[in-house]
Amino acid sequence: MKALKLYEQTGANASAANEDAVVKRQSEGISILLTVLLSLMVVLIVLGNSVVILAFIVDRRLRTRSNFFLLNLSICDFLVGAVSISIYIPYKFTGKWMLGKFLCKLWIIFDYTTTTASAYSVVLISYDRFLSVNKAVLHHSLQKRHSQTALNMTLVWICSFIIYGPAVLLWETITGTNNLPEDSCRAGFLETWYFILGASTLDFILPLLSISFFNLRIYLEIIKRSTKRNNSSIFSSSKKAKDIMPFTIANNIVFPSPQTNEKGDSYVFFHP
Repeated sequence: MKALKLYEQTGANASAANEDAVVKRQSEGISILLTVLLSLMVVLIVLGNSVVILAFIVDRRLRTRSNFFLLNLSICDFLVGAVSISIYIPYKFTGKWMLGKFLCKLWIIFDYTTTTASAYSVVLISYDRFLSVNKAVLHHSLQKRHSQTALNMTLVWICSFIIYGPAVLLWETITGTNNLPEDSCRAGFLETWYFILGASTLDFILPLLSISFFNLRIYLEIIKRSTKRNNSSIFSSSKKAKDIMPFTIANNIVFPSPQTNEKGDSYVFFHP
């Protein structure tokens, strides 16, 4: 009886060990696949945005207000791919942070700031396009004000840092908590719902509403202009039709309306 129980226990342990091995192999396979996909993403992001930045540097004709905002977006995305995701890949694969607490906070601040600045850059681009369509005179006057363009780009980065930077740096000091293990790297406010709600409103919901508003105004303005253009075309066509001499067509004979010249002669034209 004891031998039977021992056999059953040994078999159960072997089965559990096999299941653990299978789960471990599957987890490693998923990690490898995820690492490959993230690495490919990094290459595409870095190469694509590098081309945009290089084109802006080489061709001086591209240095307009609108293109400066596109350049700012490309810089944000380049930094996200080259730094944020590149550091995240080994951390995700090993599950351990091995660069120390200081670099951990620096990486978190950099990651949150660049991604938020990317969203705000899209808002800035949408606002610039709104001005070019709805307020063309104002948009034209801003083209040569490079100082104001640089100020707008700088404000994007400052606002992006203010949302998360101080919280990452001072969260442990303000709350008096330090529950993160040494080999883990994540923001301390991730478990505080009211902070997440407020920050998400500023870095996601507000940009989303702004972009939607500007694009809707652009769409309505285009529809309005198209309607005016069509009405003007119809009016012009009807005016031209009134200026044409009316004809009566019957039995292959074309008779113009009787008109008399200065001498009192009238003309009749027959279709051959």
